[in-house]
Amino acid sequence: MSFSIVRERPAPGGSCGNPEPPVGPGPNRLQGERSPAGEPAGEGARYRLGVISNPASGANRRSGLKGFRRLMGEHPRLPYREVRTPADVAEALAAFDRRGVDLLAINSGDGTVQAVLTELKRRGDAARMPILALMNGGTTNMTHRDLGLPGRPAAALRRLLAWTERGEGEGRIVGRPVMRVDPLPAGEPVYGFFLGAAAVYRGIRFFHARLKRVGLRGNAAHFAVFARFLWGLARRRDGILSPATVRLRADGRDFGRWRAFLLLATTLERLILGWRPFWATGEAPLRVTLVKAPPAWIAAGFSALLRGRGHPRLQPERGYLSLRAAAIELELDDGFALDGELFAPGGPTQRILLRPGGLVRFLRFAP
Repeated sequence: MSFSIVRERPAPGGSCGNPEPPVGPGPNRLQGERSPAGEPAGEGARYRLGVISNPASGANRRSGLKGFRRLMGEHPRLPYREVRTPADVAEALAAFDRRGVDLLAINSGDGTVQAVLTELKRRGDAARMPILALMNGGTTNMTHRDLGLPGRPAAALRRLLAWTERGEGEGRIVGRPVMRVDPLPAGEPVYGFFLGAAAVYRGIRFFHARLKRVGLRGNAAHFAVFARFLWGLARRRDGILSPATVRLRADGRDFGRWRAFLLLATTLERLILGWRPFWATGEAPLRVTLVKAPPAWIAAGFSALLRGRGHPRLQPERGYLSLRAAAIELELDDGFALDGELFAPGGPTQRILLRPGGLVRFLRFAP
């Protein structure tokens, strides 16, 4: 049965059916990929900057973009677009491409970054992929926390302009393999950095239904959802922690079918609140953690799990699996979240393939 990824709510995006080159040694490999410091970006003046904002992203919606728009008004020749829909994203990127933009600043949340990545990949020209500079204009900003510019959006933009116009500061380039998510047996993929299922999927649904409207963002939103998880664990029976059935294959090895409490997959170095819930070693680009429901020894091992340190009890026979792989095939009886965007199953089950989707470069500033 064919399957198409189904978004639960409208979001900017796009799709691509083009095969991706592997991430490994060679021209697609960036030395800074393994180093938080990255590589020198050179002179800021050599880059042609373009800026995208999503006024509907969490922090931007609350601020009204007043300071950001005022600053953009002081630079009328700088390419600038505000996006809300898939058509907006596609039109903005096409216009920037015509103007030779090779440094793209994105003032938004994770969902818009994911949409921009998908649209850039849909266009299919890796040689013309711009360097991205992320600003925390959203609600959770997980991708920004790992790869973005510090400070509020207007302050980050001022520092970026100081670098591109006056050479102030030291720019560094950090590379990450983006994760490509393909529906199986055939369909159009989407791209992002963090995929979650089971408790993560239900937690994000809870956030959109209960917390987003009250204006929580950043760490406050993270702690609120985390507290809700802990309350659910204490109650034992709780809808937000209902397990999902997951069958996992990694690099051709079948790990069987699990009733999963938690499933995480990412190419990021760290997640919200600085968590690193991955303890497998190796060089493969995808990090995956799977926790069986109900989670055994969760009180004893939870801190170690979140910090990515292998606790003696966090073993597959006790329901804890962490691995690194180049390709992950999942069969789910529930939806999943990709960079905060919710994707519902198109039938009783869905099969998806996770693999590297090529290297994406990000601008950061040296401390």
